[in-house]
Amino acid sequence: MKCVELMELLEKMAPIYLAESWDNPGLLVGRKDKEIKKIITALDVTDGVIDEAVDFGADIIVTHHPLIFRPLKNITDLSLTGSKVLRLIENGINHYAMHTNLDTAFGGTNDTLCGVLGLIDVEPLAISCEQDGKPNGLGRIGYLPNKTTFGDFASFVKKALGLKNVTVVGDKNKIVSKAGLCTGAGFEFIDEASANGCDVYITSDVKFHDGQKAADMGMCLIDATHYGTENIIVPVLKEYIEKNINKMGYDVEVIVSKHNGQVFDYI
Repeated sequence: MKCVELMELLEKMAPIYLAESWDNPGLLVGRKDKEIKKIITALDVTDGVIDEAVDFGADIIVTHHPLIFRPLKNITDLSLTGSKVLRLIENGINHYAMHTNLDTAFGGTNDTLCGVLGLIDVEPLAISCEQDGKPNGLGRIGYLPNKTTFGDFASFVKKALGLKNVTVVGDKNKIVSKAGLCTGAGFEFIDEASANGCDVYITSDVKFHDGQKAADMGMCLIDATHYGTENIIVPVLKEYIEKNINKMGYDVEVIVSKHNGQVFDYI
């Protein structure tokens, strides 16, 4: 299949118009008419993922995070981003990113996190647009299947996401039943979560003063890491691409990157 056909398929899942104005999703490296026979999905275009793609003979890397986020003044090996772009070009590998459009899209990162956590009666959190005639936006609100203590729920989140630990704010004995969440760095929507009656909010990249605000609000807060809340979408992308390509009758191989992109560890 041609790259442009894959792009059309991906944009059915996460339309570009859903992306935030500051974002940079889409085809970032490569030719739209390139023949695609091997695809690798990943969270980021890291050197490790590029190594995998070269070994696999991949024609394109499909990621959540864009490699090129801000305008480049040059493409050389004098910068980290430039070096990666050069490696992609030299090895004939395209790069396509699905970022905040995938966060917002129905079935995207936020809905996937809701599924992993077993939330029910899920609705959009920060409504800012429409998709298929329905209100949509970043983040989600949902109910826990059963009321539980904040401490037990935080432990469940840690286990469900396969994390070594999560950072929490709030009374661990408080009973929680309604959760708000936003994958990645989404603390900015905690006010919306509070206004919608959420007992607990799940996101990542929480700063000290963010924690103070949550405590002052009486909102239980879980920082489940940027990687932990978003890497769950990578196999979903693979399954979506594979399923739809098979329907189209193309012989294309799709794999999930095995590279561990979590850069934080705990001692």
